[in-house]
Amino acid sequence: MVGIIKMNEKKRKILLTAMKLFSKKNFHQTSMQQVADVCGISKGSLYTYFKSKEELLLDIFSYYYQLLNDQIAASAKDSDTPREAFIREIAIRIRHYCQFQEFFLMQLHEIKGLEDKSLNQYVRQENAKLLRKTEKGIVSVFGPETAPYAADLTATLKGMLTSYMRGVMEEGTACDFNALAHFLFLQVEAAAQALIEKQPDPFFVTPLLQELADGGQEETVHPLYIVRKMKESSAAQEEDLIAETIDILEKELRELKPRPALLAGMIRNLKDNEELVQLAGELERIIGLYE
Repeated sequence: MVGIIKMNEKKRKILLTAMKLFSKKNFHQTSMQQVADVCGISKGSLYTYFKSKEELLLDIFSYYYQLLNDQIAASAKDSDTPREAFIREIAIRIRHYCQFQEFFLMQLHEIKGLEDKSLNQYVRQENAKLLRKTEKGIVSVFGPETAPYAADLTATLKGMLTSYMRGVMEEGTACDFNALAHFLFLQVEAAAQALIEKQPDPFFVTPLLQELADGGQEETVHPLYIVRKMKESSAAQEEDLIAETIDILEKELRELKPRPALLAGMIRNLKDNEELVQLAGELERIIGLYE
């Protein structure tokens, strides 16, 4: 389960500061004492927020990935065509890279050298989710003929994103996110058309082919998307208690580690409302809270 991270401002400052240090010196060469010094706090105070340097790095990755996923979810529109949704997601990723340039650089330094197995696994899983989401987007936009090449086209887009973002950072110029997203999309579109026409053997094999053959898997809807639908559905009710319950639920989902008991209680209250019972049940299923 993910949610927009809403945390203590001091903790957020430590995360961003550590991110900058790790991007410049790398994780192994940066000590917790150095992080504490730059943050203007004692080493002991730093350990009240993070038990170890590994936990600090994990929270940095969690902060980044969750924020990216939530921005994509928040931008989704029911009226979107697959093409519009795909281009908008590219634009959001570009904007996110620009906003967190230090993290972008840190990823290039750190991912290959992570020694913590659980942390390494987490990063790989999150990257795999992004890749799979892009693959599905490609098939949705360009049709089932591109399914055999979904992994290759995803690699093409990822490579272009990395190259263009390096160039933007090196030049230090302002970046028009939407313009660049459309430009990259045109290149992916041209590559997809060429592959469909020439039909070479794919270089990368993707499990998406088997998934499509099996009828596909149900897409996982982001929890905050359901919360937004709840707000829309309850707007006409003008009930303060309902609005307050949804607000509490939303705030909790924005925490790095939401409390299951509180979520369950809020959802239970919303299931008593006839207009929200279906959405509440869907949210309960998505985040895995069952009575």
